Amino acid sequence: MEYVSPNETISSTDDKSISLAIKKAKETGLDKVVIPRHNQRTGSEKWIIEDTILLPDDIEILLDNAHLVLADGTYINMFANENLGTDLGRSAEGEQHNITIRGQGHAVLDGGNYNGLSESTSLKKGRPHISRNTTLFFCNVSNLRVENLKILHQRWWGITNVFVRNSTFRNIVFQADLSRIDENGVHFPDQLPREYGEVYVKNADGIDLRVGCNNIVIENISGFTEDDTIALTALGEFEMEQGYWVEGKDADIHDVKIRNVSSDPYVCSIIRLLNENGHQLYNVEIQGVTDLRQNEAYQSQNAVRIGDCAYGHRPSGMGEMRNITVRNVVSRAKYAVALCKTLQDSVIENVTVLEGGQYGFGVYGLDRAPARMKNCSICNIVCAGEKGTPLSIEGLEGEFEIN
Repeated sequence: MEYVSPNETISSTDDKSISLAIKKAKETGLDKVVIPRHNQRTGSEKWIIEDTILLPDDIEILLDNAHLVLADGTYINMFANENLGTDLGRSAEGEQHNITIRGQGHAVLDGGNYNGLSESTSLKKGRPHISRNTTLFFCNVSNLRVENLKILHQRWWGITNVFVRNSTFRNIVFQADLSRIDENGVHFPDQLPREYGEVYVKNADGIDLRVGCNNIVIENISGFTEDDTIALTALGEFEMEQGYWVEGKDADIHDVKIRNVSSDPYVCSIIRLLNENGHQLYNVEIQGVTDLRQNEAYQSQNAVRIGDCAYGHRPSGMGEMRNITVRNVVSRAKYAVALCKTLQDSVIENVTVLEGGQYGFGVYGLDRAPARMKNCSICNIVCAGEKGTPLSIEGLEGEFEIN
């Protein structure tokens, strides 16, 4: 065979069997592991992951109709690159290369039963940092490929990327948990939350690009995320605090192509762009965004959200968010495209507001920061619903064209 199967390297746990298969694949020069549907160790059709599977350079993991589930009570990533959080991984010389996680058929990465670790409980009462709850975590990696997967019941963000470049994420379906917890902490798995405070698993993003991510393609993303489906957030705070910062590397987010995203982000955004603290965000092309949320009680706030007023120690200034193109947005959200603070040298065009949506393009947060544009174009904003308004730009300052 031209690959190694964990059914050939059976150990005391499923994750150890997979890790041994990776070790053997590297030793033999095959550089490929295929995880099948059937687990010979247990005789089941699932693989229970009790510890993070660490990935070396030049490795391909193929999930052939496999279903991997995080074990109950664990605080782990399912997969991560092996240099993550190490001294080597914090250096430019420690960049890893050529890692692929690919599905075939019905391939599932499942967060399983929620472990209670959230942004509000992170680092409290002996719990680890919330980043341990992201399903896939990559830091300081080039030529990463993640594709053809369903990510189910993510315990926090589905895929977290820090200082990742020249990489592709495609054909990924998310299905986050949306169940209710009451004020006493009692979980009702068959009930929907009545307001955001009752959401059981909060901040279940899809794909997050953090500081230092560049030359990225994200395409064909769909499903339900209990927060932003795709978030480009150049903040740098938790990366520095938790040892994920890479010295000497470009910390901006730039040259990102996002295509064909159809999702329901609950009450958040399908695509979010955010930069603060002097980090820049530029050369981003967004094309083909469809808002699937139809329940008005949980209306998405934005299909595309540009900027924010609630993060960072130093707000972003004019020119730090630039060269952003947003095309072909179909929205039922409050804002199809929303702007807070600044945007330069950018184009927003071909936006359709469906029934239930409110604004095609609008500004918000004016009580906290002025909204300004420089050399920007807004065109072809159409409202298909009776109550939609193409523009909500009272208070918008600067140089822009509307057609």
